[in-house]
Order: sequence, then structure tokens, then C-alpha cells
Amino acid sequence: MKIGIFGDVHGNIYAFEKAWRSLIAETCDLYCFVGDICGYYYYQNEIIDILKNEKNLYCVAGNHDDIFLKMLDDPKLEKEYSEAYGNSSRLLKKYITEENISFLRALPKVNVLDDFNIGMFHGSPWNYLEEYVYPQDCLDRFSRLPYRFVILGHTHYPMDRKIGRLRIINPGSIGQPRDYNSASYAIIDIDSDLVEFKRVQYDNMLMVRDVMKRREKNSYLYKILQRKER
Repeated sequence: MKIGIFGDVHGNIYAFEKAWRSLIAETCDLYCFVGDICGYYYYQNEIIDILKNEKNLYCVAGNHDDIFLKMLDDPKLEKEYSEAYGNSSRLLKKYITEENISFLRALPKVNVLDDFNIGMFHGSPWNYLEEYVYPQDCLDRFSRLPYRFVILGHTHYPMDRKIGRLRIINPGSIGQPRDYNSASYAIIDIDSDLVEFKRVQYDNMLMVRDVMKRREKNSYLYKILQRKER
């Protein structure tokens, strides 16, 4: 039994298409998406079109997914968000299909896979959307949770930590990794208890040029894509 884990795609179609092909080639039995289709980059609608047709996909919402849905009815939030994170969600609001809005609305904030004793959260089991759990953090409080695996996203950093009998996995980010400039995902082999992190190279300059073409004010949007290994 193999499970493919990925998240924090953030509208980066160039990274996602390559990573998704790599994930499918792993012939996993199911896939776990730990949130954030939305935010930062410009191809969220196209990414939802791909994900919504995968039958063996289990998801949770990310904080940027949640914010986008709130923006649909809140022009003030739209303005504030665009100033902080760029114009991708403003463009998505203009072009997203009703079917894809429904897909985002249906994303749960928590997903428990009872058959595998897995708990899925974007942030943490205590703050589903917003809390950051980094690899270097003290994780003792996780030992009280009734899971074999806890799968997280949000930080954009890969993590594999054991606390007693519990294993905490973050696959890193496909769309905006913050430790390197290649897309990251993870594979869990349930039977052997093996966790393997995979890196997928893509032409990150394609997205850099997209950002610069749109004359975004926040240079972080393209500088982060060129980060070297750290």
C-alpha cells in the first residue's frame, strides 16, 4: 500500500504538471493533498481541473484556499490580500468556474483516513489552517494524538519526525518550496513504514517570467522560486 502526499501547489502549473506526472508514475493506491491550491501564482483553475478528476484523492483545505473563498464576497479582503500576495487570487476570482468553486468549498479542514489511522491537516491538529509546525519544533504534544501518521502542509518544508509511535510527515511544497528550487512530494509505504521524499526538477524560470510579466510589486514571488539548497 503506497500513499502519495503533496501540497502547497499555489497555482504553479509548471511545477505541478511535472510533479503530478511523477506522482502518477509511482502507481500509488491513493493520494493525499494537504491544502493550498490557491495563492501566489496564476493557474489555480487549471490545477483544480486536474485534481477534481482523480478518484483516489483525499484532500484538506489550506489557508489560501479558505481566504480565496472569503474573498468572493469581500472586496476589502481581496484588496488586502492582493497587496500582500500578488494578483493571482484576483485573477482566479475573475476566471474560476462555478464547478471549481464548488470543489474548493467541499474541501474539509480535517480529513481522517480511518483505514490507515492517518490524520490530515494543513496547519496542525489544533489550528487547522494557520499554525506552522516546522521540522525543528518541539513536537511532544503530538504524542497524545490517536494516529499512526499525521500529515501536514503549510510550512513548505519537508519533515519526517517520529514522536513515540506517531510519525509526522510534511511533503514540502510543489509550487513554492522554501528549502530548494525543485518541487517536493512524499511517498509512504504503509506496509514497510518507509517514507521517501522525492524532488522534481522543472523550469522555474517559466513562472519567474510569468510573475515579472505581470509586474507584481512583491519581488518575493519570483525570488523564492530561485532559492538554492539550504
